[in-house]
Amino acid sequence: MSSEPSLYRSCQSRPFQIPLCWALLIAFDLCLMAFAMAQEPQPGSANVPVQTDEVTIPGPADGSKDSIRFEAIDVFVDSGDLPLAAWQLELRSLTQDVEIVGIEGGEHPAFKEPPYYDPRAMNNNRVILGAFNTGSDNQLPSGRSRVARVHVQITGSGERFWHTELTTSASSDGRHIPAELSIAKAQG
Repeated sequence: MSSEPSLYRSCQSRPFQIPLCWALLIAFDLCLMAFAMAQEPQPGSANVPVQTDEVTIPGPADGSKDSIRFEAIDVFVDSGDLPLAAWQLELRSLTQDVEIVGIEGGEHPAFKEPPYYDPRAMNNNRVILGAFNTGSDNQLPSGRSRVARVHVQITGSGERFWHTELTTSASSDGRHIPAELSIAKAQG
């Protein structure tokens, strides 16, 4: 009988082997590393800044705290001289007594249909809107254009505070273009 431990003898008698659970763990770690590296921005890719703003929209000063009224907020995107083919934005009420109840399209024929939106987000005083049009540059708006109208139900009187965020604006070939987002209380 040999004085060597049985573990030592079993390791010498077969080639190097890794238990299956260790092999799976190593493979999983390698996949996680590859995924994390793929999420990093590639050299030369431009990180486009998001335009954010806080806007005050006046309301009536008189009225009870329980009075309910409906208003519409016009959403404008100004792309300067460049044709606007796609846009995405977030509109969020910073005042808790506001409920978004409807969404309309814009003025220009390219964005006449209501934009795409996340219905679940509307339950939380915010909405993410987005639209695109695959028309040619001469069929797209340039300059300041109303791209949507958001209908809201407001409880109480006084001004309301809004957070706006233009997350993307693009040309017909998919390139980012500079644009400005603004909102205003709808007139008429």
